Amino acid sequence: MNLIAKLPPEERGLTSAEVAERVARGETNAFKVQVGRTYWEILRDNIFNVFNFVLATLGAVMIVFQDYINLLFASFSVVMNSIIGLVQEIAAKRALDRLAALSMQHVKVWRDGKLSEVPLDQVVKDDVLPLEAGDKIVVDGVVLAADSLEVNEALLTGESDAVLKEVGAKLYSGSFVIAGAGVMRAAAVGAESTINKLSATAKAYRHPLTPTQRYIATLVQIAVFVMLIFGPMTVIGGLVVHLPTIEIVRNAVVLVTSMVPQGLVLVTTISLSIGALIISRQRTLVQRINAVESMANVNVLCFDKTGTLTRNMLRVTEVIPLNGAQPEAIHGDLRRYVENLATQNRTAGAIAAYVGTNGGGAVKQREIPFTSARKWGAVIFEDETLIMGAPERVLDPIRDAAALREALERARHGERVIAFARSQSAPSDGALPEARHALALIAMSDEIRPEIRQTIAQFNALGVQLKVISGDNAETVRAIAEQAGMTIHGAYTGDQLEAMDSAAFANAVREANLFARVEPETKRKIVRALKAQGAYVAMVGDGVNDVPALKEANMAVAMNDGAQIAKDVADLVLLDNSMTTLPNAFERGKTITQKIFASTRIFLSKNFYTVLAFIFVGFMALPFATTPILISWLTFGMVNVPGILITFGFLRPRYLASFTEDVMRYVLSATVVGGLVMSILYAALYLVLRGDVEVGVIELAARDEARSAILVFMALYCLIVFWNTFGLDVFKPQTFRERPLIALLGISFVLLTILPPYFLPQLFQGWSNPRFVVFAASVVAAGVAVAALRFLYCERRLERLIQQPS
Repeated sequence: MNLIAKLPPEERGLTSAEVAERVARGETNAFKVQVGRTYWEILRDNIFNVFNFVLATLGAVMIVFQDYINLLFASFSVVMNSIIGLVQEIAAKRALDRLAALSMQHVKVWRDGKLSEVPLDQVVKDDVLPLEAGDKIVVDGVVLAADSLEVNEALLTGESDAVLKEVGAKLYSGSFVIAGAGVMRAAAVGAESTINKLSATAKAYRHPLTPTQRYIATLVQIAVFVMLIFGPMTVIGGLVVHLPTIEIVRNAVVLVTSMVPQGLVLVTTISLSIGALIISRQRTLVQRINAVESMANVNVLCFDKTGTLTRNMLRVTEVIPLNGAQPEAIHGDLRRYVENLATQNRTAGAIAAYVGTNGGGAVKQREIPFTSARKWGAVIFEDETLIMGAPERVLDPIRDAAALREALERARHGERVIAFARSQSAPSDGALPEARHALALIAMSDEIRPEIRQTIAQFNALGVQLKVISGDNAETVRAIAEQAGMTIHGAYTGDQLEAMDSAAFANAVREANLFARVEPETKRKIVRALKAQGAYVAMVGDGVNDVPALKEANMAVAMNDGAQIAKDVADLVLLDNSMTTLPNAFERGKTITQKIFASTRIFLSKNFYTVLAFIFVGFMALPFATTPILISWLTFGMVNVPGILITFGFLRPRYLASFTEDVMRYVLSATVVGGLVMSILYAALYLVLRGDVEVGVIELAARDEARSAILVFMALYCLIVFWNTFGLDVFKPQTFRERPLIALLGISFVLLTILPPYFLPQLFQGWSNPRFVVFAASVVAAGVAVAALRFLYCERRLERLIQQPS
């Protein structure tokens, strides 16, 4: 119905001149809630952090003492990390911002006597906006006209019940229309609107962390805390033994650069940003960066059949008269029904296209709009009420038993069947009148998406369980799902689920993969039950009825042509309105997560075992085990370069299933073994070499040759970690035959780390070319460490197997 025509001329929208006046006064909706990191936040996190601040302070002292070579080596990796991080994050942000514009919300407004679409931020105070089912209310305002207008204000009040809005009622931004139609005048826009006032707690960007990011952030916080303890201790220890000031500073730099895995944070952020960009370029817009890792974790995907298995292009195939009703009379009643609806959904639109319109006829007194919860709608006229909805809700189970059987049989062939009835009385208290006269069944069809069979096969190959959750008849959903290539293991209706106790409900949700005649709240319960069983659930939806389940899911996916509120709560938006891009997106998510896991292994193993060794050496009151130049060179060659190659996709690690089991358990084992062997090797070499030199050069020759041996050991130990991350095991020679390029690449990293100090010792302060026996000792120590690491890591796995119940 044309509600705007019922309004006085002065309330039918602003003129262009009036809009310009309000723009000049700043009465626009240009307030922008932050939805991504700003350029300042990117700069701050990459440059102005605790780690860089401490290192910059130590660097300033180095400048005072003109220790430029150590400063160059110590800061090289940090500067490169920061620059690469800045460039990549800014590039990714700009690209994602451009892609996000593809789904930017536009709203309809009445201006200059006609309906126009404008970007959300160009709405001004006193604009007149039409409202229909599925619309998000974008500004605060007041209702000017209403036709069965029902609004959900759960996002603001927490109450999910529909609120009927009459003329003069207040509307609040953040709520959304679930049924009916209306016209509103904007009263509070921009920063003055309700939702924007709540942005600090409700909508402000919180940069949500993925599970892996949370692990890494915790580890970095611990590392910074430990650094703030051992850093001063290192300085105090140097002062006690009267080390030169520059030597104390060098030792502190080594500790800081070794302890804080700052490069790992960079690699994680870049990996997620690049992943979001790559996935978004494939017509799957990533609205939240944590969705990239979520894709790797999804093992259950819930979706409606409409718009996913089918094209959502309904058409009426047949109208079956009931109880002797005449086809012409039925068509006339259907025409009256759809012409008087406040808004036409796709079902009503298909019926309107079938019966045609004549623009006249009786005018309704009121309407009870169709909703997913009611599963029926009614239009009340002066002399009768016309009712349309699910056959089992509209038809009488006894009087209309034959019609119900007909509906069921057609549903088994994949048709959607709608019942149409009349009553002489109007519904009361939300319940249909008892006296109803069935008029017709309306059979409708929807085309199966041609690509959906391949898409379902791809999901199966990824190990993702598929569950259809629909408001349609169970037999209709089953037939369409089977036509699309799904095998149905079990099916339940919403009423059956609601009648179950919690244990039976959980079992039904786990075992079955088809749920029909499901109301929005039951959808949410299904998703919650799956999560409680350990599933990582993605939910695909496009309508208002999907919002509760979308909010409950671990990852929410919305169709681009769906209701705006569905897109607002989604992590991903399918720009082509098709699930065909999701399998590839999930696969990309797994690849990105594997990059992060592999980088974490390499970064943390090196950081943790070196710090542990430094602590042991400090307890033994020995000179510091390395220098800023040597540790920075090792980090660059054996950690940063492999990390960058992994991040940008040049290297693909072996599959690591679990962060806890395959990353952290390995890192802890590598830390214990590496720290012990490295500290013992350094102590032994230093004490032996010190007894083999003249007294005047004890602190120089013995220390530097031992430090050189430690560099060789660390390079070899890092090589083992690198090889293992890519599936190479020195105790399994066949793994080297399977991936010879990785084996050679690892060896090249070691050579590029060790050879420059050999040929340019003057550039590498703290290096003294080790004699053959010293070099051999480092190689032997590395071999011992490899055997110990394999034993300890495998022993821990054996313990877990033993502890499993038989």
